[in-house]
Amino acid sequence: MVTDPLEALAIVLVLAAACQWAADRIRIPSVLLLLVAGVSLSPVIDPDEVFGEDLLFAGIGLGVAILLFEGGTSLRWRRLHTGRSTVIRLVTIGAAIAWAAGAVVSGLVLDIDTELAVLLGAILIVSGPTVVIPLLRVVRPREPTRSVLRWEGIVIDPIGAALAIVVLDAIIEDRAGSAIVARVLTTFGAGLAVGLLVSLALIVLLRRQLVADHLQVAVTLAAVVGSYAAANTVRPEAGLLAVTVLGMAFANQRAAPAAHIAAFNEHLGTSVLGVLFLVLGARVELAEVTEYLVPSLVIVAVLVLIARPLSVLASTLGSDVGPRDRLFLMTLAPRGVVAAAVASLFAHELDHAGVDPGPLVPVVFTVVTGTVLIAGTTARLLASRLRVAEPDPSGVALIGGGEFGIAIADALNRLHVPTLHVGLSEHEAERAAAVGQLAFRGRMDTEEFAEAVEAVGIAHVLALSGTDHLDAFATTRLAEIVGSANIYGLDDPDLDAEAGVAQTVAPRPVLPVGYTSERLSEAVRNGAQVRITGPKRARGDGWLTVCRVGPQGTVGFDPDADEKAGEVEVQVGPGMFPEPAPEPI
Repeated sequence: MVTDPLEALAIVLVLAAACQWAADRIRIPSVLLLLVAGVSLSPVIDPDEVFGEDLLFAGIGLGVAILLFEGGTSLRWRRLHTGRSTVIRLVTIGAAIAWAAGAVVSGLVLDIDTELAVLLGAILIVSGPTVVIPLLRVVRPREPTRSVLRWEGIVIDPIGAALAIVVLDAIIEDRAGSAIVARVLTTFGAGLAVGLLVSLALIVLLRRQLVADHLQVAVTLAAVVGSYAAANTVRPEAGLLAVTVLGMAFANQRAAPAAHIAAFNEHLGTSVLGVLFLVLGARVELAEVTEYLVPSLVIVAVLVLIARPLSVLASTLGSDVGPRDRLFLMTLAPRGVVAAAVASLFAHELDHAGVDPGPLVPVVFTVVTGTVLIAGTTARLLASRLRVAEPDPSGVALIGGGEFGIAIADALNRLHVPTLHVGLSEHEAERAAAVGQLAFRGRMDTEEFAEAVEAVGIAHVLALSGTDHLDAFATTRLAEIVGSANIYGLDDPDLDAEAGVAQTVAPRPVLPVGYTSERLSEAVRNGAQVRITGPKRARGDGWLTVCRVGPQGTVGFDPDADEKAGEVEVQVGPGMFPEPAPEPI
């Protein structure tokens, strides 16, 4: 048994990162591996003993707050066109239906008091953004389904936690009905007020540039922690609503820069998520999970097969959500880390108040595991069968490139590969538009740019500008969207010669060294051609292969990759320019 806090923390951090890396490689929700790893840690690490109960539960609450703020920063109200009424109904009418179903089935299959069954039902209404959002990245459902699930998953968490704390308060303090109503109103009021006030103060500070650039992330994180603590001081669990409101307000304003702060919180949230699931899993006794396994699975079945379809049906009647999208919404309602964290926190509170929490923690743990397992293994298949999933992105973003870039884009478009020009001059953009090619002329550090890249379906980036500053900035920005492994470019040694350029992403070369952007564009102007070959690669005739395109529109830029059946090649040539001079020794 590990008793040293540093050793325990190191084990948790390393194991969390390993689980998330492995899940990403095999394209499954990381929560599945994290839950299994967490339970496996229980004989090795006792979090209550190693970290101490007070520090542990404060850390769990703070971790949940960071996750909810990070989720809130991804909620753009303007993205919800046809799904706004559906979201509002899901977090009100749908939540009430799920609450009632969870409470009734818990009271029937578990030997617990009615009050505890009602508390368990309230905890289980949350849908788990920590599971839903990673699933959305893999499944890629179309709009408005994607935004509806994202909004529901994040907004329902503080609502469920606030309702659960009211029920907990009623159990411990034995309050009357009027006092419960007052507690609901003050809890939501405190969360909204603190969240809005802190967000207003933070936006003013950033807009007036009263915070230096290198301190903006630190100040924002302090605002998240401060608002969580302040709201909780007014009313317990109001802090979760406060940080969610703070994140939403921050995401939907345009007065202050937010992209770099949201990016940092996304990375922080990934680490926090892994640690939380491992710590919460390590607190669960496997014997208790086994003891309550059958009734827990009955609760899972009721929530998935009855409560969720009824909630979605009641929330989408008369809306613009189509029948296939409605069916997909009915199948996806996994519970996540907030449900597990709230169950642990409330079991701790009940214990201290002298009330037996019963099987609260093991049942919630099993429900989280069961619903995540169902969603993780069926969501992608169902989205495909119901035809609500968007196709995998296969497009190419071209950074600059002049006439050569336009010629490459023309060849790709003829192969039904979407393209998007970035960083073109006004003349070049007009030239691209004249031949029917898309070009983005706005700022690349805006949300509009990310939306344009996503809308076109960009999967690869080809840096052709020959301008170190443009390539450095554009590739860094696009790497945040498509991943640095999908950034390609020209092997131009002169680009690294100028000082002061922060090339944080190194494009992988697609042509031999020395073929610069200017050289290629000049060759195209002088008569060099870009052609599409047959399935067999032409060699030794002066043509250079830029990329290969498969029969399904998939693009490959790796010249050393094995050739696949049905592929064609996009090549430039032939022999319009001499071989480049050898690099100096």
